[in-house]
Amino acid sequence: MDTTTNTRLRAAIGGHFLVDLYSPILPIILPALITNLNLSYLMAGIIVTVFNVTSSIIQPVSGLYSDRTKRSVSIPVCVLFSCLGISLAVLTSNYYIMLALVSGAAIGTALFHPAAMDSVYRLSPPHKRGFYNSIFTTSGSLSYSISPFIAGILITYFGLSSITWFAIPGIIGAAWIYGIEKRSPAITESISSKSESKPIVERKQFWWASAGLVVVLCSLRAWAYIGIITYLPTLLILGHYGMDTVTTSLIVTIMLLTGVGGQVAGGMLSDRFGRKRMLILGFVCAIPFFGMIFLTQGWAMYVGIFMYAFFASFCYVTSVTMVQELLPGSVGFASGLTLGLCMGMGGIGAAIIGWAADLMGSLPHAMFLLIIPTILCPILAVFIKYPEEKPISV
Repeated sequence: MDTTTNTRLRAAIGGHFLVDLYSPILPIILPALITNLNLSYLMAGIIVTVFNVTSSIIQPVSGLYSDRTKRSVSIPVCVLFSCLGISLAVLTSNYYIMLALVSGAAIGTALFHPAAMDSVYRLSPPHKRGFYNSIFTTSGSLSYSISPFIAGILITYFGLSSITWFAIPGIIGAAWIYGIEKRSPAITESISSKSESKPIVERKQFWWASAGLVVVLCSLRAWAYIGIITYLPTLLILGHYGMDTVTTSLIVTIMLLTGVGGQVAGGMLSDRFGRKRMLILGFVCAIPFFGMIFLTQGWAMYVGIFMYAFFASFCYVTSVTMVQELLPGSVGFASGLTLGLCMGMGGIGAAIIGWAADLMGSLPHAMFLLIIPTILCPILAVFIKYPEEKPISV
């Protein structure tokens, strides 16, 4: 790759790291918000739902616009929206102002992902598309993983309002990326177009149906995964475990870091052994570990948390790449569906679980209901019509 290409990729990867630094703060601050603002589980879940639904509505539209006009939004602006929206939300005691600020952060996230994913897709050699997608997603997943632990330390030792300090890396990073954009012209020709004479996946008349089914699977996966991430801190802090914020945030961070490993493994193995095979494998392996989270205690429970995150994330990059390859002329739209719409459905699921917890009077019992979408995923994945390419030696 030439210098300009590498520079643009660094901007996309750096932007993803910064944008995804902020949304995982929400589950960590939920226990404090529930206590300070006397929120119900439903109202707490709605905060996460507003973020995900706002993002889910805007991302596909933004991706479609990018596909049709070949114009992309400014990454620094997206980073600023994301960092300021979340960082300032903790300063208000007004629930509705908080929702508005969270929505602003969601807009920044929504505008960023489709354009950045389209850039990475165009610059990636087709036989290593899963690998490069995993590198891009890993950059965001790393910040997504370490953010809860940093937030937990800040809240424990400096109070909830100290979360505003999180705006500092976002502001500095936005200025750095702005300098890169000014110095480096946009890429107009993709590596993919130079290196492939035909799509790696031959699209037939079932392509839209197959892409739609993968999106459904992404939504079910997101429902379970986001539900666990959203309420696990509350379960560990306010539930019968009685853990402190730092310990809980460390558990969440290790969980998310394990998920990063799953993303990298899923992307690389799907390149080698086929997308559909690895998708089914990941979904099947996630089921027993999900059960261990709620049916065991001690180290077995921790193994369940971490390994569930690994296999749920194992499927993530694979499913994103599958939709992109099934919709090669609409990569931004495809990315908006998998990164936006699916996450929005997961956010709605989080609110439903909060409502169920209020109704049942038990957060653990309500969370265990998430095993239903977890079991449905591998069953539905079998019916995806997806022509597997032969592994390519490099």
